[in-house]
Amino acid sequence: MKRRKFLQVASVTGAGLAAGCGTGEPDKWMPYLVPNDDLIPGIPTYYASTCRECPAGCGIIVKTREARAIKIEGNPDHPVNRGRLCARGQAALQGLYDADRVTRPMKRNGAVWESVSWDAALGEIATALAAAAAAGANRVACVTGAGNGVADGVTDRFLGAFRSNRRLRYESFAMEPLREATRQVFGTATVPRYDFGAARYILSFGADFLETWLSPTEFARGFAASHGYQQGRMAKYVACEPRRGMTAFSADEWVPPRAGTEHLLALGIANSILRQGKARVSGGEADRLRGFLARFDGATVSAATGVSEETITRLAAEFADAQPSLAVGGGIAGQHRAATQVAVAAHLLNVVAGNVGRTMSLPASSLWDRVSGHADMMRLVQAMDAGDVDVAFVQGANPAFALPGSAGFAAAFGKVRLKVAFVTALDETAQLADIILPDHHFLEAWDAIEPLAGVTSFVQPVMQPVGDSRQASDVLIALAQQAGRTLAGGQPTTQALVAGNRTGLSELLRKGVTGAPAAGRAARATADFARLTYEAAAFDGAEGGLPLIPVPSASLYDGRGANKPLLQELPDPATKIAWQTWIEVHPTTAARLGVRTGDVVRVAAGQAGAEAMVYVWPGIRPDAVAMPIGQGHSAYGRHAQGRGANPAMLLAATATDAAGALAWSQVRVTLEKTGVFRPPATTEGSARQHGRGIARSVAFTAISAGHAGHEEHEPYTAAERRNMEAHEAAKDSAANLGVYAASPTKWEMTIDLSRCTGCSACVTACHAENNVPTVGEDQVARSREMSWIRIERYFEGETDGSAFQVAQIPMLCQQCADAPCEPVCPVYAAYHTPDGLNGQIYNRCVGTRYCANNCPYKVRYFNWWDYGAPNDPRYAFPGALHYALNPDVTVRSKGVMEKCTFCVQRIRHAQNDAKVRGRELVDGEFTTACAQTCPSEAIVFGNARDASSRVARVRQDERGYVVFGQLNTKPGITYLSRVIHGGEGEA
Repeated sequence: MKRRKFLQVASVTGAGLAAGCGTGEPDKWMPYLVPNDDLIPGIPTYYASTCRECPAGCGIIVKTREARAIKIEGNPDHPVNRGRLCARGQAALQGLYDADRVTRPMKRNGAVWESVSWDAALGEIATALAAAAAAGANRVACVTGAGNGVADGVTDRFLGAFRSNRRLRYESFAMEPLREATRQVFGTATVPRYDFGAARYILSFGADFLETWLSPTEFARGFAASHGYQQGRMAKYVACEPRRGMTAFSADEWVPPRAGTEHLLALGIANSILRQGKARVSGGEADRLRGFLARFDGATVSAATGVSEETITRLAAEFADAQPSLAVGGGIAGQHRAATQVAVAAHLLNVVAGNVGRTMSLPASSLWDRVSGHADMMRLVQAMDAGDVDVAFVQGANPAFALPGSAGFAAAFGKVRLKVAFVTALDETAQLADIILPDHHFLEAWDAIEPLAGVTSFVQPVMQPVGDSRQASDVLIALAQQAGRTLAGGQPTTQALVAGNRTGLSELLRKGVTGAPAAGRAARATADFARLTYEAAAFDGAEGGLPLIPVPSASLYDGRGANKPLLQELPDPATKIAWQTWIEVHPTTAARLGVRTGDVVRVAAGQAGAEAMVYVWPGIRPDAVAMPIGQGHSAYGRHAQGRGANPAMLLAATATDAAGALAWSQVRVTLEKTGVFRPPATTEGSARQHGRGIARSVAFTAISAGHAGHEEHEPYTAAERRNMEAHEAAKDSAANLGVYAASPTKWEMTIDLSRCTGCSACVTACHAENNVPTVGEDQVARSREMSWIRIERYFEGETDGSAFQVAQIPMLCQQCADAPCEPVCPVYAAYHTPDGLNGQIYNRCVGTRYCANNCPYKVRYFNWWDYGAPNDPRYAFPGALHYALNPDVTVRSKGVMEKCTFCVQRIRHAQNDAKVRGRELVDGEFTTACAQTCPSEAIVFGNARDASSRVARVRQDERGYVVFGQLNTKPGITYLSRVIHGGEGEA
């Protein structure tokens, strides 16, 4: 009997035996009575919507299969992100299918939550609302997240029906200093528009514009367009901040001033521009600026900031000479007591250099204009504490977590007679409520928002609700009716409001967006900014302490992403740590304190304290420490609760800046050793390349002179050099291509390291597309992570000071033409396809791991456990998370090796579709998940045998190289060396 026949017989008889062993409940399968013409099994349906994971409002396209959402991509027609998406947007489905999602209304009974019906819950709330309305005005409060759309307007009209103006659009990162600075300098309290793509020189004073600041996906695209090397041109970027994070990794130069003095450095640069006669202002404006800036001379600023006079003078000349340039400031990491002054100083630099109206402009309106900040929240806390609020609603905000404990939010909120939380998950604020109402996830809801002036972006349901949830705005409409109130201009549902009087609504919803960004305007500087005090920011605590810099998380944002395992397992771009909280310490400081990476210390600020693991690295000044924001939840689900520490608990709510914003950097802390050691859950290997030429770089001056710089830094042996030369000469020859020489297709990839920012959106997109499991903190600490792509980070140069460079490179299966993994597999699970892929047959693999041992790139991953097994609660996808799985990709089992496949399922789908339609594949009609989402467009994928394809053209770039080319593995990925302004090439 042949093996195939045996398996067929065994499967049938096995099924028959199993059927006779139980009496389970019968299932009834029924066909559609009327088949849906739009629903074809196996064929995806796509919906255009808007991402609400942060206030930026990126457009998205959601892929659904059999009425469930399985993948999110950027919307190419959307002016904010142009088809690209960040890691948080890629992980949004895990919020939709959250295992700890609230699926029914609940009411508090002591310390216990009890399920109630919607009618009972709404009846109780309506009664309380009627009583509050009878008691007078302003007895009802609503706290929501940022918004300016249809649903947001319903909340306004709801409060108006109850004669209340207690409305907060609360964001923990509300950008109050930036808005106040714009008012001080230009007379309008708004957030400016920034055009990174037009800038030829960028100065950043603590603005993490590639991570969490304003609109990072939009900015990444513009930044890559200007700073990415192309045709002999690229902008220079200098980061002026005491800590070097992911955004500053892309900087050509890092200039670290003392914490709290960033504004003084910026003003010193502006003064130097005027002194050098390079200012692009004249008349009375120039005289006014000259008089104000005169006190910020080089010697004074140098003494305050620790930055040399020579550096200040040089930066001023470079910034003024490169036209147009751009200065930005006002990020959360630099939000101290002088945060408004930092943003003012950045504005003044743009005024002096003539950038206003060119790379920076004032919009007609901004989504941020009505966002409430810390001062607004503290006023509401006072009102609640005084008993002036009878009914409070919270939706899309978590102030109990975001505010310092000293704000007294929990105690004041407890004095409100009825507290209602619209939530998808029980976070810290919801745990304080009386009634929980399950809210729609944004992928189940209707809305229309304005992310940019002149642009309307639609939010529409992509599937039926996962649980018994309702949209909060619809509930407010119903509550007003039950309480005997009428909303001004109200309609029965939010969907009807979105439809309104719009013509061609179906086409608008198909596209997902309408309108075009309104042109910004230039403005002249006023004199209001001179009223502020321009001194170094003060820090509370003993002089011997170290200023603490809380840093927003590129993945968790302000903590709202902490309930998503995909984001928890995404390594921090700077430290490469996942799942944990750490405190960053400079090597000099660590030696003085006697601590090492992994030591758990108590971070003490007066009577407050938190425990965190030490991470020693050179990316922070010796006289400061840094700690990420986002962990430390006491609620919010199994993946967030009880994990790490929240630095907000170390802060005083009364410490604010000139705009009333919470000063995140306000205290000095001491580090007290606990004697506990915790292995960091890190994906970092060596921090150095050891001369292996993995992530290469070249100086701008060198490549401009026609010198790519590859050979200078690789210590090849004679044999290695012969291999390299032979590979270069024969890489496209028929003899080298072997049995596949006649194949018209060879899939390859290029990755431009000058454009790659290390944001890790590709890592998350790969997880989501290819059903890559998350393994948890313990397994990551054992180096058993499963990510098919890792972003390797290396330090180059001496790390004693700030002159070192950071090299980053996405490392994935290189799809080698002469792959070392293939010949060592004893069962032929690893094989080569005719179109140039290193295939992996999962049901052949027996887990010897020989392939991983023989892979010089270390990009094969072994399933130590049966991740996703439905019958094993330890490893099964919890709750409904399995609904996010891609049905086109096999879920691998225990003992199986896996790796990047170049998204072979997408390749085969496109090939089959082209075959059915009787045509050839067109370059660019599909791409891999990583290339599709990359915000900076660093990754290009295609058929290298097609000379007209983009990948074939890019791989001929003079900067192109292959990693470990001397091994003669013939990789299918070509990297383009990073170009550094002022760099000396690779160390």
